[in-house]
Amino acid sequence: MFEPDVTEAEARAEGFELEDYVTEVIEVWPDNETPLQLFRQVGTRWRIPPMGGTPIGLEWAAIYPLMDRLGLADEAWNDLHEALMVMEQTAIETMQEFAPKPAK
Repeated sequence: MFEPDVTEAEARAEGFELEDYVTEVIEVWPDNETPLQLFRQVGTRWRIPPMGGTPIGLEWAAIYPLMDRLGLADEAWNDLHEALMVMEQTAIETMQEFAPKPAK
């Protein structure tokens, strides 16, 4: 997915410096390409707590049909499910880490 570079003016308007937007290129092993592609597709399918806040997990009922459409054998389907669960947990931990903290 291509996104145009952020300009210095755009970064400052958001309260950041240009170097805050520098990212590393990450190589994806072939075994992880399908889980990563599917995880990126389900970006809007997070379960949010009733009073808002950081997501508490993926909405699996919406994801299973997408997984089924891939036509994978049982073992490959289970491997994909396990990979998505690992990504889900890591994403939740990261979102919680960067979520705004309540004022004391």
